Amino acid sequence: MKKYSALALIELSNVAAGILTGDAMVKVAPISVLKAGTVHDGKYLILIGGSVASVGEAFQKGLNTGLENVINKVLLPDVHEYVINAVTGKREKCIDAALGVFETSSVAATIQAADAAVKGARVSVVEIRLADDLGGKAFVLYNGNIEEVTEALEISRKVLPDPALIINEVLIPNLHCDMANQLNKSSYFSKNELKKLEGGEL
Repeated sequence: MKKYSALALIELSNVAAGILTGDAMVKVAPISVLKAGTVHDGKYLILIGGSVASVGEAFQKGLNTGLENVINKVLLPDVHEYVINAVTGKREKCIDAALGVFETSSVAATIQAADAAVKGARVSVVEIRLADDLGGKAFVLYNGNIEEVTEALEISRKVLPDPALIINEVLIPNLHCDMANQLNKSSYFSKNELKKLEGGEL
């Protein structure tokens, strides 16, 4: 059973508008969870979860409060459990099958793409990285057989209303086990150790 049925995110251009908007949202409806704060590029994110009614009401209040400061937004009234887990920090094990990488300039766009993709293709979400240490960008990693990962990338591309939000997407048909191991440890360069590969040069 999912922790909550609905998820929403509002991405704002500045801190002052972000705090004002977050405050208005939590005052208007009894949402279940809240995560808010600054990310790279000076943006402010507000992520909420709860019942469809409460999240929908808080989301609308946020848009009405943030107005022209809202860069992007997403409301998922029936959010997939994979997406809930990923945006709250849970990572799935990456295996040496096909890997799809979908990268956007907007946090909301990546969440929207990931939710549509896992509902339409049988893939796992290895990770969703949101803005921090990415210059405000975001990406999602899809893992599975090549046909399903291909479908996930296609769905991700088509669901976004503005193609300009897409920075890049790649399909790796057969991810090498050493790259899978690196991704399983972390997608942060600073958190991965230098590893000597078997069969590599001395």
